[in-house]
Order: sequence, then C-alpha cells, then structure tokens
Amino acid sequence: MVLCFPSTPKKLTMTIACFLSGAAVLAVGVHLSYVNVAPQRDRTLARDNLVRETLKKKYGYIPPMEAWSMAGNDPPHQSRIARNDLLKETMSNFSFKK
Repeated sequence: MVLCFPSTPKKLTMTIACFLSGAAVLAVGVHLSYVNVAPQRDRTLARDNLVRETLKKKYGYIPPMEAWSMAGNDPPHQSRIARNDLLKETMSNFSFKK
C-alpha cells in the first residue's frame, strides 16, 4: 500500500490508483513498441541491403553465405553438425573393455 499505517479506505484507493496508473503506462509502452516493430524492421532491412549493394559495387563484396553456396560447400552450421557427429563417433570408439 502507498502509506501502510494506519490503513484506511482512502489509502487503499490510492494504492489501487497507483497500481492502475502503472499498468496503464506499461500497456501504452507495449502497444507503441508493437506498433513500431514493422517500420523499424523495414528500415533496418533497407539499410542492410543498401550497405551490401554499396560494398558489392565498390569492393566486389560477397556475403559469406553466398560465397559458401557459390563454392559448393556446405553452410558452416551443417559442417559444424558433421564435426559434432564425427566427434561423437570417435569418442564412442574409446570404449573401456575389460
């Protein structure tokens, strides 16, 4: 409660009002954040594409995933999975037989 002692109906009303005003401020913040997600994402993607195109024109930059696919290699995450499988198989071969 806002002011605990002695507890009166007026103080209970003040406590409820403070709680509701805090909840309203939080709800407005969540709503504004949700409404602005799509425009922010669009601006970020447009800026990202602009930077990539500029780098490609100026320096011949190729993004890493495109370079991997053009070279005919597996993407890095798939080769990491293969390494993990190889490690598991190798460790399973170290059995301690009596």
